[in-house]
Amino acid sequence: MNHEYITESNLIDQYLLGTLAADQVEEFEAHFVDCPECVDQLSISRSFIHDLKGLAVQETLLSDRRPATQTQRQHDEQLVPRRFWWAIAWACVVVAVGFASFAVRRLNRSEAELRQAKEDAAAISQKYQQGLEAASESEKRHNETNQELAQRLDELEQKLKTEGAANRREQSSVRGSEAPEVNFPIYALVSLARGQAPAPVEIAPPASSARFALSIPVEDRKDFSAYRVIILDHRGVTVFNQGGFKPDAYHTLSLSLNSNFLITGTYDLRVEGLTPPNKWNTVGSYPFRIARRR
Repeated sequence: MNHEYITESNLIDQYLLGTLAADQVEEFEAHFVDCPECVDQLSISRSFIHDLKGLAVQETLLSDRRPATQTQRQHDEQLVPRRFWWAIAWACVVVAVGFASFAVRRLNRSEAELRQAKEDAAAISQKYQQGLEAASESEKRHNETNQELAQRLDELEQKLKTEGAANRREQSSVRGSEAPEVNFPIYALVSLARGQAPAPVEIAPPASSARFALSIPVEDRKDFSAYRVIILDHRGVTVFNQGGFKPDAYHTLSLSLNSNFLITGTYDLRVEGLTPPNKWNTVGSYPFRIARRR
């Protein structure tokens, strides 16, 4: 039994007047014990009925004290229906007050639900806006990364294009024409991680190009004063050993070789860094394989 059913069925007045069924009396009493609103309404109705009974008693006492003349008896008979109508009027007022109180509570509850719905909608909108901002920031970082990578490749190609005869030690080790070639392929090597044996990077210089270049990322970011590059063949014989390398802004070394300098086979390129006083430390190993020229 809920509060709305009690208010709509006017069970409080029926309970006080003794016209409520026995099973409903038990349910009603179990409900209004924990319902302050029903307790207040019950008190109001009980006081109203008590006042009506007191008024009836007073009328009875006054009737006993006065001589019961024919005119007074007729007057008393006329008062009875008036008291009855007054009781009905009071009952209507009580019911109206109950309905008004119920309507006010429903209105307050609806306003609270409306405020909660607005707050939830605002929170969802804020999360959606934050998601859009995060997606925009992620796309911006992606574009910046692509631009940085493109700039890095451009700088590397420019550096290789302008590389000439300044390094005499390289010219003594690299065979071929002294005139630098402008357009030639660039191969990026991959460092050999500890405990792993990745497939060597395959290098197949085209027949149309007399030179090719190697891009060597230096992963060990220690402060070395210089770097040197050593190339060993599959038998462990050193076929290239040259120092004086300096990394670019992206910590990458560049090496340009004549296409005919290395024969077909597997090689291991090793990079070492120089630290004071004069100690070479291994930086990384970069396996590659020279394939037949296309």
